[in-house]
Amino acid sequence: MTKSAKTISLNVTLCCKCGGRCCQGSPGVWADPQRFFAVFFAGQRLTVEQLRCRLPKLGLVLWEKSGVPVPAPLSLESGCSFWGESGCRFSVSERPCQCLALVPNKETLQTSTGCRCRLPEPFSRAAVRQRWQAYWLVDC
Repeated sequence: MTKSAKTISLNVTLCCKCGGRCCQGSPGVWADPQRFFAVFFAGQRLTVEQLRCRLPKLGLVLWEKSGVPVPAPLSLESGCSFWGESGCRFSVSERPCQCLALVPNKETLQTSTGCRCRLPEPFSRAAVRQRWQAYWLVDC
């Protein structure tokens, strides 16, 4: 992942005022495979099949909407399964890359619904798909 892609845009004050609209819409994903495996599996490299077996115990799933398996929190009708009344149950160091990179936008507070925050291009679906596809292509 490029240096510019390792971004934390978290604005705790603004996010608290917002109430987690992004989280209520959809969970973010881990954009960086190495970071994901470092956080949850001590850097151990797993195959897709091994990961499928181990993710449910963590409350995570593999999203395959883009045709490439990408780890993400379970998505509920209310949004991210890790979002609760007191905020995110992940520590900042564990949170999905997309969640940390989301650039808060005060305009969100001026609307009754929705999230107007911006996701930088290195964290877009296309960029994440490409990164995970490259990761899975390397023999485990």
